[in-house]
Amino acid sequence: MSSTEPLTVRAERMVAGGDAMARLDDGRVAFVTGALPGEEVELEVRNDRKDFVKATATEILEPSDDRVVPTCPHRREGCGGCGWMHFDTDAQVAAKVEIVAESLRRVGRFDADEVERIIEVGDSVSPFGYRTTIRLVGMTGGGVGFREERSDEVVAIDHCQVAHDNLSNVLRGISVAPGVELTLRTSAATDGVTARWTRPEDRKRRNEKRRSNAPAGQSVSGLPEDVHIGDRSFLVEQIDGVNLQVSAPSFFQSGPAAAELLVDAVRRASPELETADHAVDAYGGVGLFAATVMRGARRVTLIESARSSCFDAKENLKHRAGQGDKSVEIVRSDVGDWKPGEDSDPIDVVVADPARSGLAKPGVAAVVRMDSPVVVLVSCDPVSLARDARLLVEEGYRMESVEVLDLFPQTPHVECVTRFVRA
Repeated sequence: MSSTEPLTVRAERMVAGGDAMARLDDGRVAFVTGALPGEEVELEVRNDRKDFVKATATEILEPSDDRVVPTCPHRREGCGGCGWMHFDTDAQVAAKVEIVAESLRRVGRFDADEVERIIEVGDSVSPFGYRTTIRLVGMTGGGVGFREERSDEVVAIDHCQVAHDNLSNVLRGISVAPGVELTLRTSAATDGVTARWTRPEDRKRRNEKRRSNAPAGQSVSGLPEDVHIGDRSFLVEQIDGVNLQVSAPSFFQSGPAAAELLVDAVRRASPELETADHAVDAYGGVGLFAATVMRGARRVTLIESARSSCFDAKENLKHRAGQGDKSVEIVRSDVGDWKPGEDSDPIDVVVADPARSGLAKPGVAAVVRMDSPVVVLVSCDPVSLARDARLLVEEGYRMESVEVLDLFPQTPHVECVTRFVRA
């Protein structure tokens, strides 16, 4: 099949990754970027495989009632940051729930009736202005932008509709050298802003374990004087009534609204935390869960591999030292390498929030070694959730509930909080 030959298909449903699934006349599956369920579209094949094709919708012949015109001019120009902005926001949530359910059925091999019984529709953040961290790319002439969808090309921007206003205000006045990747983060609690960046040569040196001594001003200029610059800069965000230090290199959720919804969902999934003797916050980051939903636990062990996040977690959990017999241990380690000590108290609840790749076999093995009767898994990818759920079930756990949250409106990203109990 020619990669430029136009074809007409009828899209069936959305799938993990954000494309719509359709079928070609020869029976193969087509994953179509830009199409919505029910639409008849003309497409152009990007990747022609034996069993499937990847394609892009080039013309919408019969649009869905759920199709809307993107409100952002940068999205209409090709910005890849909001790949679902042409999709009605209510329909986005329904599609994400179905994507999670289909992943559990197809990848996890769970019974359809069981999935329907345990899956729940959770809350969503506001569809605009929710992101407090964005990553930009410098352009020729000093402008900044976001990359196009599935491309290294950069679309120039002067604001971002899904970003906090503080960030849009900053990016309008800056100049960034070509190829430099600039990460901006703001605090909704204090309005502070941090900035850190890497140049192409820095990324090469980092791979070679070398550092650059070139002046920072050669890469980024025009930042307001009150912006905190560099890896040692940090902000303070408030979640669930707790002040959390977040260093510029540390991972944090898409924004405080997302963090609040996650904390609430984890609390619903693990009521045992209120009276737990020992709780484990695996992939604990800056201590989001340890500092909030685990406040009632007598002992907390936080496991995290990133140095900056461990540094933040120590600051965010130091208050436990003044809470009588409540203790906290922060372990810098890969979760897959950690084992409870022989004299460790039995673990009552494990909350695990791994990266997009999920627990995988090493993480599942570590969770099983912890021998906790309750495991709460926070997943940001429906396919990795399905794989992890199957592995945990094969190790003697039962999946009791799956709450689907929309923390990234206008994108196909979906978050799930899943409760497992030892069978």
